[in-house]
Order: sequence, then structure tokens, then C-alpha cells
Amino acid sequence: MLPRLQRAADEPHFAAVRAAIQPAFWIMAAATVVAFFLVAPQPVFPRFLDAYHVGFGAMGVALTVLLANHLALRFGYNRATAIVVTSLAFVISLPQPVPRSPLVLLGTLSASSLFLAIIVAAASGEIMRWSTRFIRNRALAMSAAAVAVIALFAGIAAALAPSHRSMADLLLAAVKPLIGVGDTLPALLLVVFLQVVLWTAGVHGPGFLSAVTTPIFLGAIDANGQALLHHQTPQHIVTITLFLFFFPGGSGATLPLNLLMMGSKVPRVRKLGFASFFPSLINVNEPLIFGLPLVMNPTLTIPFVGIPLILAAVTYATMYAGLVAKTVVYLPGAIPVPIAAWITTGGDWRAVGLVLVNIAISYVLYLPFYRAFEETLSRAPDDAERLLKTAQAIHAHEMDVERHPEHLAQTHDMQTPTATGVPERK
Repeated sequence: MLPRLQRAADEPHFAAVRAAIQPAFWIMAAATVVAFFLVAPQPVFPRFLDAYHVGFGAMGVALTVLLANHLALRFGYNRATAIVVTSLAFVISLPQPVPRSPLVLLGTLSASSLFLAIIVAAASGEIMRWSTRFIRNRALAMSAAAVAVIALFAGIAAALAPSHRSMADLLLAAVKPLIGVGDTLPALLLVVFLQVVLWTAGVHGPGFLSAVTTPIFLGAIDANGQALLHHQTPQHIVTITLFLFFFPGGSGATLPLNLLMMGSKVPRVRKLGFASFFPSLINVNEPLIFGLPLVMNPTLTIPFVGIPLILAAVTYATMYAGLVAKTVVYLPGAIPVPIAAWITTGGDWRAVGLVLVNIAISYVLYLPFYRAFEETLSRAPDDAERLLKTAQAIHAHEMDVERHPEHLAQTHDMQTPTATGVPERK
């Protein structure tokens, strides 16, 4: 199954979303800072909640441009035309009449703008891709595609006009029930399971699922923040920041594993433990995933997949019982977990205690599996060396895809999965 997961991760549309969504987060952060100084004066914390509401909308606008660019780069059509045409389609899909104030517009869109950006960019990109595939003259192909894209979204807008609604309005209404579905323990466990299982194949799990999960979980935390801003009780447990509670050190809850490695009797593992300690504090664990490795590792896969599921259930049950406040502020994953837990719950110190309990549980559960892995390293060094080379080959493939995305679409249909999980190009 793992080679097929790797092949799925190389699918150009998924890869484009994964590449576009991270810089979109940084643009959202910048927009939030700017909006903080532009929204009406009020106490600092409510002002931040209002600014975040605007920042989520700005993220959707940025994602439209970034995703159009990445799709054009991967499929080989004109990037400038793609950005302009996709942006026009996005504008046509906005609520009509468009509010004069950019802050009002972005606040109205908020997290639903991400779904709008993905749908508009994907549809526009497919029209351009097929147009350049069947029309040999590139200028004529892009002109025909541009007319088709604008006609499509203008037609949708015209069809919705009598009901005084737009595509953005429909998506805003659609996001609410999706948030409700995502705000359940089974949905949370499914997402956590998929994220960590994908990582065991060397696939960036959160990035792979981001097209679906990011708009839903951002919408949930935005709804919580707006509820708090209007003196109401936040309703949603599962938000995008909740994952910090059960992923201390990064996906797989690997911070305790890192601590175990620092006391290892195996020199290579001990050095890696010390070298990756500070990245683990800010939840960056790729050095462990590809360097220990955790990828394709039969001994450590069980705790890597199972422990986050246990911690997610503990975290959900704790917040459901009202023992810890729900998350109301979005924070990037690079903030150490105890600090992030305190801030995102609006200053609830019990959240710090929950994080420490989760780390302790993770440490106890990782211990026997880690000891077994150390014994394997000592007993079968050749097998351990082959495992490391496999992980490094998968990582090199991921880096190659990031450096040369323009080759991905051309080679994707010509790849065959190998036993290592790295597609072999013919």
C-alpha cells in the first residue's frame, strides 16, 4: 500500500495545493497584523480576534493566486495568464455587490474563501490544461481557455443572481455543516489516522489532506473566536490548533521519542537526538521521520500511528467535559506546544497541564517500542542501514519534486511504484 500512497502524493493537483497552502498561511499572518491596526480600536484580545477573521479571508485571496501559479507551473501553461484569469473568476464569484471596504469583504469571506479559492483555481486550471492539450497554438489555447473560464463563472453568477446569492454565499453556507461533521471524535480520529499513516510512507500527511481539512478546521476556530468576541460560548472542539495538543514535537507526537534518543546507546541515534531536539521543540520532526527513520519502519510504526489516536481521544474528552477551554485563536505550529496551548485557549493554564499529561503518556507508550528498535539496530545493522537508505531515497524524491515541480505532471503517468515507495521514472 505504501508505494501507492507515495504515487498519490505525487498527483499534480494535490502537490499544487500542498505547495500553495504553506505560503498562504504566512500571507494570512501578515494580513492579520495589518488588519490589527486597521480595525476599530478596542481591547487587544478582541482586536486580534477581529483581525484574524480578516486574515482568514486574505488567505483565500492569496491561495487563489498561489494555486493558479502552481498548477500552471506543473502543467506547463502560461502562469501570468493563469493568475489573471483565475483571479477574475474569483472576483466574479464574490458576494454581490462587492463591499467597498476590503476589511468587510475579507471578514465576510473568512475561512470559506479557502474552499472558493480551491474550487475556482482547480476548475480554471483544468480548462487551461485541456485547452493547451488540444490546441497546439499556445496563444490561441490560452485565449480560448480564458474566454471559457470567464464564461463559466459569469454564467454561474448570472444563474444565482435572481436568488441574490453567489458562489461564495453557497460555500459559506456549505462550510457550516462540514464544520459540524468535522467537530466529532470519529472525524478527528480519522483525520489523525490518515495524517500519520501517510507520514509512514514519507508523504506529508497534513499537506496531502489540506485541501479538505484546512478550510473546515480554520472555519471552526474562526467561529470559536467570533463567538468569544460576541460574548458567546465557543462551540467547536476540533479546530486547526487542537492538533498541537496531541502532536507535541510534530506528527506522531515524537517529542518524547526525541528525548529517548538523546540517551541512546547507539552513537548515530544519540547524535540525531541532540541535533533534532530544538526542531522538535517547535514541532519540526522531519529529521526524525527521515533520519531515524520513522518512514517504512515496522517497529516504530505502531506507536507513531497509535499514540496520536490515544492523545487525540484524551484531548477531545477533556475539552468535551469542560475541563479545559476550547481553542479560540489560530497559532502556527512552530510555537512550542505548552505556550501555544495557553495562548490558543485564551490563557487557560489547564491547557498547559493537558499538554504535559499528553507528553507523559506518549513517553510511556513509546518506551517499549523504542527499546525494541534499539535492539534491532544492534542485532541487525545491515537491515537498519537498508531502512535508512530507503528513507533517504524517499526524502530525496520529495525534495526533487519540490525543486522541479514542472516535471511532475509530465512524469506522473509514466511512473511505476517500487518496493521502496519511490516511483521509478521510465
